[in-house]
Formats: sequence, C-alpha cells, structure tokens
Amino acid sequence: IEVDLPIKRISAHARREKSIRHGHISTLHIWWARRPLAACRAVICAALWPDPAGELCPPVFQKAAAQIILDFARKITSDTKLANDHCSPENFKLWQKLTSTSGFSLQPLALRSALLDFIADFANWDNSTVREYLDTCRALTQAAHEALGGAPGTRPLVVDPFCGGGSIPLEALRVGADAFASDLNPVPVLLNKVVLEYIPKYGQRLADEVRKWGEWIKREAEMELAEFYPKDADGATPIAYLWTRTIQCEGPGCGAEVPLVRSLWLAKKAKRPVALRFVQNPNAKRVDFQIIVKQRDGWIDQANSENKIEDPKFDGTVKRGSATCPCCGYTTPVARVREQLKTRHGGSSDARLYCVVTTRDDEQGRFYRLPSEVDVRATQNAAIQLKHREAAHKGKLSLVPDEPTPPNDGHRAVASVIIYGMKKWGDIFSPRQLFMLITIVRLVQRAGQSIAEKSIGDMARAVETILACALDREAEHSTTLCRWNSTGQKMQATFGRQAIPMMWDYCETNPFGGSVGSWNSVMECVLIPFETGSGLSWPGHVERASAVKHPLPDDAAHAFVTDPPYYDSVPYADLADFFFVWLKRTLLTQHPDLFGMTLTPKQEQAIVWHPNSAEEKRECERKMCMAMSEGRRVLAPSGIGIVVFAHKSTIGWETQLQALIEGGWTITGSWPVDTEMGTRMNAMGTASLASSVHLVCRPRENPDGSVRTDEIGDWRDVLQELPRRIHEWMPRLAEEGVVGADAIFACLGPALEVFSRYSRAEKASGALFSAQDCLNSSGRSGSNAQPSVCPRSAHFVLCRKLCPVG
Repeated sequence: IEVDLPIKRISAHARREKSIRHGHISTLHIWWARRPLAACRAVICAALWPDPAGELCPPVFQKAAAQIILDFARKITSDTKLANDHCSPENFKLWQKLTSTSGFSLQPLALRSALLDFIADFANWDNSTVREYLDTCRALTQAAHEALGGAPGTRPLVVDPFCGGGSIPLEALRVGADAFASDLNPVPVLLNKVVLEYIPKYGQRLADEVRKWGEWIKREAEMELAEFYPKDADGATPIAYLWTRTIQCEGPGCGAEVPLVRSLWLAKKAKRPVALRFVQNPNAKRVDFQIIVKQRDGWIDQANSENKIEDPKFDGTVKRGSATCPCCGYTTPVARVREQLKTRHGGSSDARLYCVVTTRDDEQGRFYRLPSEVDVRATQNAAIQLKHREAAHKGKLSLVPDEPTPPNDGHRAVASVIIYGMKKWGDIFSPRQLFMLITIVRLVQRAGQSIAEKSIGDMARAVETILACALDREAEHSTTLCRWNSTGQKMQATFGRQAIPMMWDYCETNPFGGSVGSWNSVMECVLIPFETGSGLSWPGHVERASAVKHPLPDDAAHAFVTDPPYYDSVPYADLADFFFVWLKRTLLTQHPDLFGMTLTPKQEQAIVWHPNSAEEKRECERKMCMAMSEGRRVLAPSGIGIVVFAHKSTIGWETQLQALIEGGWTITGSWPVDTEMGTRMNAMGTASLASSVHLVCRPRENPDGSVRTDEIGDWRDVLQELPRRIHEWMPRLAEEGVVGADAIFACLGPALEVFSRYSRAEKASGALFSAQDCLNSSGRSGSNAQPSVCPRSAHFVLCRKLCPVG
C-alpha cells in the first residue's frame, strides 16, 4: 500500500456497494458513516501484503505469492462460469497470460501488477464470498504473515479502536487476519459482537433460532395487538396510517384547527396519481380531507366519480416552520407554532389521523381511504392500555423511555425535536407505537428466557441480542418522525440522514401489515448479514473500550486500521441514544456491561460539537493524540497503520495531522478512495466530499518503543518540497478521476507525508512550524522564499499552487 493501489477500480466498487443491501451487514442495524466493505477489503489486503518488487520483500513471500496467484489464475481460466460471473475482462486476459508461465519465474514487477489486479477484482461485492477469491486472499495473507516473521499457524492481528459499523474488523477476518474491535459507544460494540462473534461462532444454527423465535414473537404480538390494528371490513390490510400534528390558528377571529401538512400528494404515479384536498368545515372550525384521483379527463373525488375537481392545489400548510390556515389564510409564525407544540410535548399524542393506506390480496398496488371511526377508536384504546401498563409497571427502568433527547446547541441541529417540546425519548413516539414496542420488548425477553432453559453457552444471549436489533429496526420505523414517500408509495424511516429532525406530518407503520417497517420485513433485514458472516472461518474479538486507553498490550498487533471521528462531522453518541434506550430495556440482563449507564458516553468522545468552544477543540486534539499514541503502542514496531479521514475544513485536518505526529507516526502514503454517493441527503447542494483519504502510517519509534524526537526539519525544506510532491501527484489523481474538492483534499496526503517525516519542523527563529502552517502556507520558488500564511482556506492555497498544472 505504500507503493501503489488501484484506487479508481476500488472506488467504483465502493460506490456501487452503497446501493447494495442483499447480504450486507448494514441491514442488521443502522450505523452512521459506515465504511464501504470494498474499500476496507482492498486497503487491508494491500496493507498486509508486502510489495513483491520492493527491496525489503522477503524472497519466501515472492515465491509463495507467485505460486498462489498462479494457482488462482488456473482456477479462473479453467472455469468458464467462474470467469464470466466474477472476473473482469481485462483481468481475465492477465490470468490467461499467467497460466502460460511458471509461477516461480514470475518477475517481481509482474507479480506486483498481478496482486494489484487481484485486489481490484476482490473489492467487487460479487466476489467477496466466492470461495476461490477467499482462499487465494487468505493464502496470501498467511504467506505474508509468516514471511514477515509471524509464527507458523498464527495470523496477523488487525486492531480497530473506532470500530463503529464494523466494516474494518469484518474485512480483516474475511481476508485471513484476526480482528480486535473496540469502541467507546455500547451500540456499535453490540452490533460488532453480532457480526464478528456470534454469527461466525454459531452460523446457520443461530440463524435458524433467530428466525424461529422471530416468527414466535410475531404470532404472540399479533394476538395481543390485533384489536389495535384492525383489518378493513372488506378484508383489506392497512399498511400505513398518515397523521398530522395540529395547531390552533391565531388569526383574528379564526381559531380553527390547522393541520401541519407538508404536501397533499399521496401517490405521484404516472398512471393514477392520488392526492388530498382540503374541504372547509367552518361549523367545526377545522378542515376535512377529501381524496382525489386523476383520470384522463381530469381530477375527480375518489368517493364520487361524478364530482369533478377543478384546478386542485397540492401545497401543504407548512413552510419553513410557519403554518398557514386553510380556513382564513392567516400564517402563524414559526415561533408560535413551536410554542403551541411545546406545551403538548410535540403534539404526538393528539395528532390527527387523516389517511389510511391499505393493500389487498387480490389486487396489486396501494389504496387510500379516509380514516373510519374504527381506526380512531383503535388508537384511543391503545393509548388507554399504555396508561394502564405504565401504572402497573415496576422495575428499575421506566416502561417508556424517559431519558432526555439531545440538546439543540451543537454544531448543527442534530435533534430539533427538543425545541418542539419532545424532551424525552418517549415523546417522539405516539401512544400506539409505544404500546406496540413495549409489547415486543417483553416478548424478546421471554424468548431469551425460553432459549436459555434449553441451550448451552452463549446461544440464548446471541439470539436475544439479534432479536433486540430487530426491535431497534422496528423502533426506527415506528416514530412520529417517519414520513410517507408519495413517489415510492412507501414509508421512509426516521434516519434519512445523520440527524433527528422534526416531521410535521408523519407515517405510522402497521407492524403486521407486511410492508416497510413491519416485523416480517425487519426480521428479514437482521437475518441478511448471516450470508456474509457465516463465511468467516473464525470469530473476532469485540470489547467496549476507549481508544485513549486500549486494553491490548504493547506490540500486540500487526496492523492498526481505523476510521476515527471526523472532528465535528457526526454526533454519534447523540444519535445512538435513540437505539440505546430500547436496547437497555431489552438487554440489560444479557449485557449489563454495555447497558448499565443512563445514556451513551458524551464527554469522552473525541469530537468537537460546539464550534466556538476552544476547550472542546483542545480536548478533541488531546484525546485524538492519545488515541493515535495508543494505536502506535499496541502496534508492533514493524507494523503498519491506516487512518481513514475526510473533512472539508483545514482545522479538521490540522487536528488529525497533529494527533498523528504527536502520537509518534510518520505518514508514508495516502490514497483517496471514493466512498460516498453524491445523491446522499447531506451532499445535495453542498461541497461535501465523496472521497476518504486513507493515510498510510509507520511508527516513528526508538528500539525501546519510545517516540523518536530528534528528527528536526527545516521549514524551508518542507515548503520547497510541498509543491513538487503535489505536482507529481496531480496527474495520477486526474488519471484516477479524482476531481474538484476531492482532488484538493487528496493533495493533503502528499503534503502530510512531507511534514510528518520529522518529529517537528522549525522556522529560522526556532519557532515551531506547525501542522496549521503546513496546511495553510503557500511557498514561493527560490532559496530565499519566505512563507506567507494565507488567511483563506486550504482550498484556496492548494488551488493557487496547482494552477500552473491546470
């Protein structure tokens, strides 16, 4: 990885993977900013395998790798189906060429090229579980490990102290290494235990038990809750209930009920669009709803086809938080809307049901109807039953989550619900949703108790844990923050982005309706990762631990590969609390070490969440420096580190670079890999980066393990070399298709390589030449050049440097 990497092909596989769900671990449970498996797989292979054309490469690896890759080439070229399904055309020609020669006579440069091509093909999602690719990759990993001094029969250890969604440790296991995954937050720790420990250990037996008990939960819950989700008289099944919060119009002399509706569209489909229409009801001081359908000759009332609708309007009543009354036209300002909702804890408990979406066994499509008295009575009865359950409940934890929702004073409005009075996590659910969720919590625990009476070892804990993940997925689809997607005619779950925003009108799923958000659908999701995890030959190890105090001893790992928090990008702990409060109520007995706290750790995070807080910035820098230092401590002196980073501010890069330098690392390479979709919500209309830069690092240590501090560089040398290295790098970036803002930040990698060669760089005055100086300075040619600190961003500085080469 310090020599070459096929980043264009890896990026293509990583982008494609973002739209893949079948077999992907992401279906188990949501986690934010999860690294694509393709990028992780390729980078770990390239990090663990030495360059066969390098001077320091052990000859024993050259010989073994040549034979392994030749055997792979023979398998590919002799199996037409395997070649057609899993091998790129350009690589197939390479494997054909290799089969005509002896593996032992394969020249080092040709072997390097073959290994890079193998890595590019193995990054393809379709090849990640193909036995021929897995066997070849694991054989190369083992050969590299033993050639570099590893004891025969042992495997290299890959450590990730910010394991998050688990992509890095999972791919470490897949390519033939051991994995040690840890995280400060208990939610990702639990998810990693499922994927890295439980699934590889129990395999299909565990999947069968999860499916069996998931079906049992559905049967039991459906019997208990059937009266609260009644079917229609004609046999149709409700799959979604559309609700709107309401306020009272504050216009002079009005006082009508105002439904807070974003849009009146129900189904934006070409053949038969469906929408709503307001019908004024002045006597009741409200508006009623009418469902209208478009036919060839125009819009008609769904209930009365003779009733033609002229020029219908589809705009809702809410715009930028203010609400316009459909009766009098008065617009209640956003501040007053907030105040009205705040007194009712967000208005979830007294929202208005305005439409029911159904399906029919004998007819395809979605059908829309106005709510009936039966629908309204069912929700009221659920609210009554919830109050009875709460009154009768005894236990350490409240029946309904009463822990506080996140504050709204951070870097961005991660959870705007609190300003509308939703101060507790239970406030973001309607009474019927809460009643359904607490019922499933109880059934999951009963299932765990039943399994424990019959099984041996950890099986009961594993089954109950995965069922709890299904409960979390159900909770994500069962809040008053879900919305109805009129284009796709389906529900959109709570987390469309890395935030918990307010939703004026919301969609409630029927957990037994068989559509998005139903118990059947979430159970299928949590079973999908078994397709990937069951192919692992051994489990990994997962612990909850802080990255600033790693539990492993000195020199225990062969690779330190991690994707740390990006300064101020994602408030992981605030978001994770949504799931934590339900996991705590379900799994406290099974995992007391993970769920014994009130909420997930906040102060211990290495992030900045209040941009003007100098104290937070200092703390973030200190913690990240400690984390990088701990990573170097647990890594063997000959080991390699990979730190993934992507941030569109100079200060974010400065913090990470300073942490690496002070933590005792030298950056020896950098590779931008395109890991994001441009269509993701937080990238729309912004300068969000698509690439993550993979910084390759080596420990800068003395023989006794202490950090070398005597390598002092001259600031002039650094400034003179920066433009040269960047100019050398630009043609490669253009060739790989890295452009725009991504190209600018991809150039930071070579700049960091130059700067990190030294323990510190000094100016002529003896003052420290800092990481900020490195990122923000623009050098001028000539031996007498003086540095000038540009007051603008790194974008401007680097663009000015790169201007001569286009």
